[in-house]
Amino acid sequence: MKIGSKIYAIVGLMGLVAVAIGGMAVYTLNEYNARLAALENASERAYLGERLNRYVTAVVMDARGIYASSSTEQAEQFGEGIYRSLDRMDALLEQWRPLVDAEGLADFNAVVDRSAEFRAFRAETARLGTEVSPAEANIQGNNEQNRANRKAFQAEIDAVVNRDQQILADVKVDLASFQTRMAILIGSVVLVGLAAGAGAAAYIGTAQLSRPIRGLTGTMKMLAEGNLEADIPFAGRKDEIGEMAKAVEVFKQNALKVRELNAQEAALQAKSADLQTSIAEVVASAVRGNFDRRITKDYQDADLNRFAASVNELVTSVDTGIAEVRRVVASLAEGDLTQSMNGNFQGAFEELQHNVNSTMQTLRSVLRDVRITSDTIGSNTVELRSAADDLSRRTEQQAASLEETSAALDEITATVRESTDRAQEASRMVDEARRSTEQSTKVVAEAVSAMSRIEQASGEIGQIISLIDEIAFQTNLLALNAGVEAARAGEAGRGFAVVAQEVRELAQRSATAAKDIKDLITKSGEEVSTGVRLVTATGEALDTIQAHVVHINEHVHSIASAAGEQSTGLSEINTAMNQMDQVTQRNAAMVEETTAATHRLSSESASLTQLISHFKVEGGASVREADDYSASVPSPARVLGQRVAGAFGGVVAAE
Repeated sequence: MKIGSKIYAIVGLMGLVAVAIGGMAVYTLNEYNARLAALENASERAYLGERLNRYVTAVVMDARGIYASSSTEQAEQFGEGIYRSLDRMDALLEQWRPLVDAEGLADFNAVVDRSAEFRAFRAETARLGTEVSPAEANIQGNNEQNRANRKAFQAEIDAVVNRDQQILADVKVDLASFQTRMAILIGSVVLVGLAAGAGAAAYIGTAQLSRPIRGLTGTMKMLAEGNLEADIPFAGRKDEIGEMAKAVEVFKQNALKVRELNAQEAALQAKSADLQTSIAEVVASAVRGNFDRRITKDYQDADLNRFAASVNELVTSVDTGIAEVRRVVASLAEGDLTQSMNGNFQGAFEELQHNVNSTMQTLRSVLRDVRITSDTIGSNTVELRSAADDLSRRTEQQAASLEETSAALDEITATVRESTDRAQEASRMVDEARRSTEQSTKVVAEAVSAMSRIEQASGEIGQIISLIDEIAFQTNLLALNAGVEAARAGEAGRGFAVVAQEVRELAQRSATAAKDIKDLITKSGEEVSTGVRLVTATGEALDTIQAHVVHINEHVHSIASAAGEQSTGLSEINTAMNQMDQVTQRNAAMVEETTAATHRLSSESASLTQLISHFKVEGGASVREADDYSASVPSPARVLGQRVAGAFGGVVAAE
């Protein structure tokens, strides 16, 4: 089996473990969702029962409000509360019905029937209180039979709610037990799967991979150290390790062949080393300038003997070429230019022969031309010296004028730059003023918005005060109802009557305080309106100031831009003048150098003529004897003087 197949087997085993864990996870999730749905159902039923109880209590409280009302108009709001609570009870029962299980349906139906009776009776109470009189409603509803019926209704509701709460507790216990069982089961499967996978991986990694590879690695180290007699293990295996062993066997055979070739090469290297020594001796002698040394030994090898003969031919060829060049150069050192390089040469030496002969011919021609030119330069040096003196004087005058102009422009540029800086500083100050005005405008706008919000909040506080008045009225009504109940209770309810009286007084004081607060809020709203008008006027004034600042900013920016352009233009003119001044100064220095060079040229021309007279160019005659003439040509110095004078507006005298 291949190593890859063994690894795939381990991966397959771990995959099966993962599939088993995944299946149990899916089963656990489904069961958990089912139990969670039962938990949510029981919780929702218990919640709806509690809400139904609150609606029944609300109906009872509104009925007592009707009993305590002094007129049908006053009882109307309590009647509306009774109808609203009864409608909510019907809607809640419709919402509750789909959630009831089969075992609790009988109890729920009893609650629904009792709710219908409760609705009919309390609706009649509301009708009597709002259409006939609160006294009639009190006679109809405020009795022990009605209260007993209401208590029985709430007892039935409590029974249903208690059953739902018991179901909720049982579901919670079952859910916790299920979580514990599934956690233990999944943990056990994970541990068993990991142990099986780890065992299989350890076995394959150690017995099938690590141990054979270490053995093969030890054999490879022995081969690398030169022990070619070592045996190659695992060559018969059918996996990748067997292929590696076969490859190592090939390396072993190749190493044996290389060792045989090295023995044959050693003898050839000894002869090559001897030849290299002889070549080194010949080359060293040639480097020292001695080309007489040759290789005379027979190496009993055609290639080595051919190579030695080639080296001898190379040294002979170089010796012949260098000897001929040495002869021509020796003649040149003595001033004889009539000699040339003779002989039949090839390759680089043929090119060297051509170059040497061409050089000698060129030297002869150049020396003739140099003699003619030196005579011409000597005859015109005086005129060039006079023109250079005049040019130097005029250049100094022009440099002084440019220096004065440049200094004046520097002062003007400094003045304009200072004005530009001040204009830019003014522009920055105007920008800061504009930004400050914009910020002030934003602050005023925010203040207006804040004042508007304060005014709106004052209105909302007024609504709250109205609500406090209504609460005080309701509290007073409840206290009255409590007083009625206390009166009915006789001596036992006397203390409760005192508390009810205190509550009524507290409600009256709350109404009085609410009225005072309402008056203060009204006055505060008037003051806020005045503040809004003043802040709005301030915002309009700041807008006007901002518009003026913007116009001023535009004008200052224009002035700063114009001053900047003037400063830039003057800076460019100043730079140009400085450059002209520098160029003129350099020209003056150059003219002075040219004048001095002209004086030196006169003496150097005579020396050059004397030196050239030592060379022989043809027929054994010197340069002075062969070319003793003076060509009638225009003077280069005079032409140069005329060009310089024309450039600076001067006049040069004609010849």
